[in-house]
Amino acid sequence: MIDLSVIVVGYKNARLVRQTFKGIRRAAPLVSYEILLSENDPDGATARMAASEFPEVRILSNGSNIGFGSAMNRGIEEARGRYVFVFNPDIVVQTGAFEELVRFLDEHPDAGIVGPRLRNTDGGLQYSCYRFMEPKTILFRRLPFIRNTRSARRHLGEYTLADWDHASTREVDYLLGAAMLVRREALRQVGGFDPKYFMYFEDQDLCRRFWKSGWKVVYHPAAELIHYHRRETADGNFFRQLIHPLTRVQIKSAVYYFYKYRGEKNPRISSCLIP
Repeated sequence: MIDLSVIVVGYKNARLVRQTFKGIRRAAPLVSYEILLSENDPDGATARMAASEFPEVRILSNGSNIGFGSAMNRGIEEARGRYVFVFNPDIVVQTGAFEELVRFLDEHPDAGIVGPRLRNTDGGLQYSCYRFMEPKTILFRRLPFIRNTRSARRHLGEYTLADWDHASTREVDYLLGAAMLVRREALRQVGGFDPKYFMYFEDQDLCRRFWKSGWKVVYHPAAELIHYHRRETADGNFFRQLIHPLTRVQIKSAVYYFYKYRGEKNPRISSCLIP
């Protein structure tokens, strides 16, 4: 069995996917791997590009935009690796990152998911691990007349673990779904992404179910990637954000998430450093 299966979702993003696949080639990982493109665009433009320029990529055509989690699940079903890499098409691969994440899961059999340190394009730290959201987290992030209050700043700092330098390996509630290496054995037990999330909250939900099933979720900064991250639903003023189509998708996912886990306590009992 190969070491890892890198799964990327395609949807009108041929340019980004091209750069990401080129980056993986340049990094030349020393672990064995495969790349799967789960194509959500019925036009198939990203798939055609990949077939033409990256013959090593396995292409899965979904026929329509079935959502991020469902497209990932299609890739997981077809993956042959010991580990599955949930991977965004706006990631720049750094040399040695794949190897380090594989090494970590090999050495920590109780870890189900591990994520790297993400950096912005200017080299600055990008927050990519968090405490589980509360309903007020969304309000504090969205409402400009609340966001800058002392209580909101304190809560958001706790949510993003802002009081920690993110330079050490640590168990966390959940990881940003842009880059998560997942143990295949754990996926068989826990299941893949909940398909009821079209987009947003599916990463938080997956990590929560991993913790509930006894698998640790770990942030490991010895591996680094660069992420061209942009929150589309945060573009523009409050009213532009409110009418953005993806904002409605995000709200729907939030309502489903909080209803699904209503009354439940945080399944991660405590955070600790892993030697």
